[in-house]
Amino acid sequence: MIKANSYAIGISLLLMLGWSAPRACAESKEQRQTTWEGLSAIVGQKVRVVMPDGARIQGQATKVEVDALVVEIHKTSNKTVYPKGKFLVPRATLKAVDVERPTKVWRIACTAGGAALGVFFATQAAKNTGAAHTRTGVYGGLAAGTPVIAYLLGSAADRHAITYEITQ
Repeated sequence: MIKANSYAIGISLLLMLGWSAPRACAESKEQRQTTWEGLSAIVGQKVRVVMPDGARIQGQATKVEVDALVVEIHKTSNKTVYPKGKFLVPRATLKAVDVERPTKVWRIACTAGGAALGVFFATQAAKNTGAAHTRTGVYGGLAAGTPVIAYLLGSAADRHAITYEITQ
């Protein structure tokens, strides 16, 4: 009876972790409207901008000038046209800016749940050391991998973005 209960606990914990996966894969997005002068609120934040030619740039907004948003590019989809470094995004072409607002709540919760599940699998591996080596290896792998997967799921769930649409 104890063996059946331990399997039920493990399966229940796996189901709970799997239940959070769809939530973790969906990035939370919020939309706001702002004026050009209101963009000063995003200075110092990580931003993503889609350029008119379809290229995507990511970096830190460093300044809002009268005719351009100054972005320190860290990542770009077109390195020849938009190389890393300081770049002025022209006001006339900028329609929207995505601002990243990461949190830590889901990383902490999922990692804690994954660690608890990892401890469960580690105890199962310890119980089965003499019996079946295959089962011990599976439990050992699950004990090591579950917290890592849980952390990654939590990290994905913590991604939030606010899209600022610029009204003229």
